[in-house]
Amino acid sequence: MHDNITLVATITARQGEREKVLLALKTVERDVQGEPGCLQYQLYMSRENEHQFVMIERWQSALMLEKHTQAAPFKALVLAIDGRADLQVTSLTSAV
Repeated sequence: MHDNITLVATITARQGEREKVLLALKTVERDVQGEPGCLQYQLYMSRENEHQFVMIERWQSALMLEKHTQAAPFKALVLAIDGRADLQVTSLTSAV
């Protein structure tokens, strides 16, 4: 049984905020990849909407994900995009 956690975070920058949001996302992507329990933390951009970004996250466990949400890089991201972007997070589980 796997207890890995997979998340898809969709971040949509508000008008005029794209570059600031993108910079914050690139920074957090780099900083989080070395966190304990991080299996994947990869940023993508939408081909259809230049203001939309997707972060694919995989964590070893719910505990590791919780530690990530309390760590400095994630907290800095939350502050950096507050009021600049909308965030939707979807938690996934394997279909097999």
